[in-house]
Amino acid sequence: MQKLKLLLIQNDSRPAEEMMLSERGYDVATVTTPEDAIISALEIDPEAVIWPEECSGMSQWDRVKKVLESRKPLIPVTKRVWDKNSAVLDKEDFSRSNYEAIDLDHPMTSSSELLECLEDFQNRKNAADVHFYTKVGNKLKRIQLKEIRYIQVEGKYSAIQLESRQYHVKASLKDLLSVLASPDFVRVSRNFVVNLERISHIDVYQSTVHIAGQDIPVSRTYKENLMKNVRLL
Repeated sequence: MQKLKLLLIQNDSRPAEEMMLSERGYDVATVTTPEDAIISALEIDPEAVIWPEECSGMSQWDRVKKVLESRKPLIPVTKRVWDKNSAVLDKEDFSRSNYEAIDLDHPMTSSSELLECLEDFQNRKNAADVHFYTKVGNKLKRIQLKEIRYIQVEGKYSAIQLESRQYHVKASLKDLLSVLASPDFVRVSRNFVVNLERISHIDVYQSTVHIAGQDIPVSRTYKENLMKNVRLL
């Protein structure tokens, strides 16, 4: 299971913070200035933002906080999270399955507490994102995300391509990506969003992705975005 994409905000550069999260599989981008925080939030579109409480009350950061929390969940942390003693966890410390609901108004005070918070957020997000409903005639049809091969723009509609059939919805690709809210779906051109789990191969020379016998074009604008989401060894 792919871990959350996080934006980690710091007052100063402390590599151990990013290392701790990266070692546990999280995709972490770190910023140290208000300007970089806004730019990164727009470019990488993180699923959550880790917010240091020491930044609260600072005028330059408070403006940024309002923008970020209007877009993504903010997970507040205190400096204690990054203490040397709390950053080193035993496997038993992070094996508990009975997670409490996340209180995003309560700052995380230890690395163990933060990781539990992220794990719970991931679990609830995955549970919410496995399916959605679309109207077909007088019925609401349930669609599993894993069944979607790709989504293509067709005039004012977006065609959701499954193995058995298509469903047409009156929504833009941008709106659909927001609704799906899944890291498995990546935009590869103005007209296509693909399910990464359905790609059989990527033709780097031809700039296409191959899904179920069809070659879908990848535009220059979105090629870098595609490759960022591909595990390359």
